[in-house]
Amino acid sequence: MTLATLPAGRMAGRAPQLDPKNAATGYLLRYCKGLDRASALEHCTLFLMSENAMSESSAELAAIHASAELESLNQVAWLDLDVSTTDVVVLRTAGGVPIPFTVGDLLAAREFARDRGALRTVNQRPLQ
Repeated sequence: MTLATLPAGRMAGRAPQLDPKNAATGYLLRYCKGLDRASALEHCTLFLMSENAMSESSAELAAIHASAELESLNQVAWLDLDVSTTDVVVLRTAGGVPIPFTVGDLLAAREFARDRGALRTVNQRPLQ
């Protein structure tokens, strides 16, 4: 059996690349086991910037999305984006009970985590 392929123009001769989210997921699964979240996100961001020629902000967001998706795989609760707005994020428990988080709630949780030393950002930026 012979397989014939057509030239792919400017992509001819290049190996196919995963889209950024799948590349980030693959990298996190393969290389970041055992790392804390901030280190894993930083490594993944650098990988995406170098291998996928992404800007830092795009790579950082792709790494964050992939990491969050992996973390939520075995959770019984979920973020209900159908009812969440720019003012409130709704978390649903296993029983479907809505738990609202306002911007103030999330900022307070950030402060609490920062005070405990549990919060790090990928690239240290001034708190806003």
